[in-house]
Amino acid sequence: MEVYPISKETEQTFKEISRRIFRLQNGRSLDSMENVGADTRGQIGASYLSLKNLATRYPKEQKLAQLLWGTGRREEQIVACFLFPVEDLITEKITQLLQHCHSFEIAEYFGTLVLAKGKDLKSRVDGYLQSDSPFLQSAALTAIGRNRIDNKLNPVFTDSYIQEIDPNKFIAPHVQMVYNRINTVRHRDG
Repeated sequence: MEVYPISKETEQTFKEISRRIFRLQNGRSLDSMENVGADTRGQIGASYLSLKNLATRYPKEQKLAQLLWGTGRREEQIVACFLFPVEDLITEKITQLLQHCHSFEIAEYFGTLVLAKGKDLKSRVDGYLQSDSPFLQSAALTAIGRNRIDNKLNPVFTDSYIQEIDPNKFIAPHVQMVYNRINTVRHRDG
């Protein structure tokens, strides 16, 4: 990640969010996640909905979101997905961020909450699908799914687009699973 100066206010907001996230700690949620085989190391078990509600209290600010993302922790990265000003993220920045992604869960949130809302969606998705990064591929596939949900009548990603995706490019089992979800929906709709 790149180094950049931050204001005292941004640093204080970052610390405040981190404290609030810690207060959302939920042992039962962690136990439940462990029971289904999820890796819970470094997590506190805060729910997605709690983190989403927390994020609504703060303005979208790239430096703050990057500080949260840079912790490498699940909960901070989820909040960061809500705080990234989508219009300010360039393709190279997205690539850099997803290299430091906590997990496939976060890559999917990023695809849905950030990538799917940004400009140049099709060209970005095309590039990320061709990359060798499973996190970029997962984010791109979930952005496709989100776009198809949000734009049912006129999606950027048509059935024929999905049909032309080469699933052999997806080496990670999780990415293959995300692709299969999107492809299955295509078959039901088409």
